[in-house]
Amino acid sequence: MVVSKHNLLYLYATFIFLIFVLIFRIYLNYISDIPLHFDEAQYWGWSKNLEWGYYSKPPMLAWLIRLNNYYCGETEFCIRLSTPILYFISSIFVFLSVKILTKSNLSSGFGATVFNLMPGITFSTFISNTDVPLIFFSSLFSFIFLKIYTSKSTSYFNYIFLGIVFGLGFLSKYAMTYLLFSIFIISLLFTGIKEKFLNKNSLIFFLTFLLIIIPHLFWNYNNGFVTFNHTAENTNFKHINLNFKEPFLFLFSQFIVFGIYPFYLILRLTVKLKSLDEQNIVLLIFFLTPILLISILSLFSRANANWAAVSFPFGCILLSNIFYSKGFLKKRSLSIISQISLSLLIIILIFYGKNFGFDPFTKIRHGKELAKYVSLELKAIENVAFMADDREDFALMLYYVKDFKGKRVKWNGDIKVDDHYELTTDANKLANNNILFLTRTMPTQEMLDRVTSYKLLKSFQIINKSKVKNYNLYLFKKWKAK
Repeated sequence: MVVSKHNLLYLYATFIFLIFVLIFRIYLNYISDIPLHFDEAQYWGWSKNLEWGYYSKPPMLAWLIRLNNYYCGETEFCIRLSTPILYFISSIFVFLSVKILTKSNLSSGFGATVFNLMPGITFSTFISNTDVPLIFFSSLFSFIFLKIYTSKSTSYFNYIFLGIVFGLGFLSKYAMTYLLFSIFIISLLFTGIKEKFLNKNSLIFFLTFLLIIIPHLFWNYNNGFVTFNHTAENTNFKHINLNFKEPFLFLFSQFIVFGIYPFYLILRLTVKLKSLDEQNIVLLIFFLTPILLISILSLFSRANANWAAVSFPFGCILLSNIFYSKGFLKKRSLSIISQISLSLLIIILIFYGKNFGFDPFTKIRHGKELAKYVSLELKAIENVAFMADDREDFALMLYYVKDFKGKRVKWNGDIKVDDHYELTTDANKLANNNILFLTRTMPTQEMLDRVTSYKLLKSFQIINKSKVKNYNLYLFKKWKAK
């Protein structure tokens, strides 16, 4: 009975702590003055026109932002509101996943806490990005997978549910497919898993998954498979140039995003692989497979630190399962202390880093100031449309000059589609309009051949610490269709 009471106490303590972190993160987002990243502004723009796909990403994040905007509004805070909430729910699924394996609220609470306080997640709380729904569906996937894995008999419903979650994760970010590689590997290693996942049930899983993503596939078909092509281009296989430094940089970055001490502990487990039982080997493979695949990919291309985020829930579940024994109290404590320390350091740098000459958002603080220049000129010109030749600037002006109701176009100087705006806007539709053109350089001859006259309205600099951005605003008279 005493053990049961303690077990219940750990449950309450974990839930209260996670709720506190959730409220604290929402509050920090509310009081912060972090402007939108240009990618966030682009995602917001996508949310104004819901589709089953977009140029560079699947549609899930745009759908989430649309939901945020409907219930909350269109401020930076509202656009990011779902981020801490989804991370909170993801922590609950990590808790439940560990509970399946250990039946211990203490171990489950440890896993959920290590996950929730990961440095990468703490930083990501202040940004709306595709990793948020990806990690959410990955954590839910881990829960359903472990239910199937540990059950003697499993209903078809669990495989249908697993297919739905996998499909929604795929619609969040294609990195969800790394989990399929993990399932394939563990099915080869363990007969019991092969019997559960490489049989008629796997057909149910795949058919459900395909039903979920068919509209996205159809959208890509109608748009020249732009999302798939863009993802393939990021691998850079067309221009193979081996860079052995990148894999080491990527592996080092995992210490930063996952947590220095927890990631170190997992690396130590890989050395002691032979001493691990089946459960822990399965979890280790789920965690390491995406990291190893991206490390190989980084030989040919750059690899961002967050590209293995789909594996994060499995790493936390693994540590919790390994440290189920009371003998690991010291390592559990050091893991929590490490995560708390790094999370607090990140928050301090975000809010007070400017005082020490370090601002992680230096590159994106120009958006509001740039919008003031653009808005002032737009109001002074009759029958005006807006055009920019840079995706980042165009996306930011869509959001920060959203009161402008005129036509907007991203200039495309060649026939190749290089971003979402070149896919969805057309300069020919600005015929007979005057155009305010924003550029960091100057107009091309092709532009000048399409106007009756032009003039430079304003040249200016936006300076933020050591970052200097030069801009020019031109007025084009009577734009001609081509």
